[in-house]
Amino acid sequence: MMKIFKYLLLHTILLLTVVSSHGQQKPVLSQYMFSGLVLNPAYAGRHEYTSFTAMYRDQWVNIPGAPKLTTLIAQSGFKDRRIGTGLMISEDRIGVHSNLAIYGSYAYFIKFRDGGKFIMGLQGGIDILRSDWSKLNILDQNDPVFNGSEVNYFPNFGAGVFYNNDHFYIGLSVPYILTSRKVKTDDYFRDVRHSRNYYLTGGIIFDLGMKVKLKPSMLVRMEENMPLAVDLNANLYYDELLDIGFSYRQGDSVIGILGLQINKYLKFSYAYDYIISSLTSYSKGSHELMLQYRINFSAPKHHRMCPEPQYF
Repeated sequence: MMKIFKYLLLHTILLLTVVSSHGQQKPVLSQYMFSGLVLNPAYAGRHEYTSFTAMYRDQWVNIPGAPKLTTLIAQSGFKDRRIGTGLMISEDRIGVHSNLAIYGSYAYFIKFRDGGKFIMGLQGGIDILRSDWSKLNILDQNDPVFNGSEVNYFPNFGAGVFYNNDHFYIGLSVPYILTSRKVKTDDYFRDVRHSRNYYLTGGIIFDLGMKVKLKPSMLVRMEENMPLAVDLNANLYYDELLDIGFSYRQGDSVIGILGLQINKYLKFSYAYDYIISSLTSYSKGSHELMLQYRINFSAPKHHRMCPEPQYF
């Protein structure tokens, strides 16, 4: 009887895992404020230079099968044109599932006399979801539901708007609009709905003197049939060299961020999420690394560095 119970329990857990993974939401990086393209396609090419960003997130350390996210972002603005372009490639691994997402972005902006910019952005691309059932340790090795592997393709598109001036920014985006998804496996998993997410971001810069600047910011995440989620952030910048950040993710974690401008081109940043939810009994937290390279190709060859810090 106990064997049967364990068998049914295992299948129930796996079923929930499959459904949630096919309908899983895009993970939110703790350092999204340093590369806004992960949330809003209108951020593409916001600056008149080119940047390359690599990010790696190891979530819920010590929990087997926990998410691991790798993200590569390239974006570029153009000095004499009102457009920006971007490319984002990410791979999100969780359990037996691996989701490869490839999205291109295009943005058009309007300049105001006070130096402000209003930007409209679109993105489009595809998610490639691979599920390798052979990695599962199940009781019935001949179970056809959890045997072999499969690949599913989900095209999608999104849009966003963004406004900023020298001291303030606000953005609103729906990066993944399509919600209907079909999978090509057993009838139990045939129809899965992907909830639509809305992101509202905003922040402001205060000059505190003594080469110190303070940037409080926020992220509001709205998802269909889910409660509102809020991230509150504060970043301190010193002398265009060092920045320290603290974030509170509602009901989930407290986050510390340390960034170092290595030279005029290269920045490194590290974030640690200390879990305050019920998962704290199983994992001590999450680690996130970021490396960003910025260069101004439109400048003369020997003056292509980007000395100003990227506040937003």
